[in-house]
Amino acid sequence: MEKIIKPCTENEEILKKRFLALRDTLDLLSGKWRFCILLNLHYYEKLRFKDFFEVSEGISPKVLSSELTMLEAHQLIQKNIEYTPTQDITYYALTKHAQEVWTVLNTLIEFGLSNRKEVIKSLSDKDKNLV
Repeated sequence: MEKIIKPCTENEEILKKRFLALRDTLDLLSGKWRFCILLNLHYYEKLRFKDFFEVSEGISPKVLSSELTMLEAHQLIQKNIEYTPTQDITYYALTKHAQEVWTVLNTLIEFGLSNRKEVIKSLSDKDKNLV
């Protein structure tokens, strides 16, 4: 006899909220450059607009501006201005809120490294079987 499990309404509500939260997070962090920007800010702590071009090869000024604006609107980065006698220097840095993202980024990086290793090994093993 097959046992039928009926989901609890409360658990179903929690599940829906968790799926919504996951979808929001994936939407926020999706895109070719967002992880790259966050990762570079994590490593370098603060970067000026022009510095991003040195550490993120291939990003256009228009895309960078758009991505920085979006990340700032979601409070993951902040734009700061250092006032000096000769000129004002604007730079970007991670917010405290964004520090929570680092665990996600690091976990994804570790998975990516492990997955890449497994795929390469699997392809290598298949090539050996063909010989």
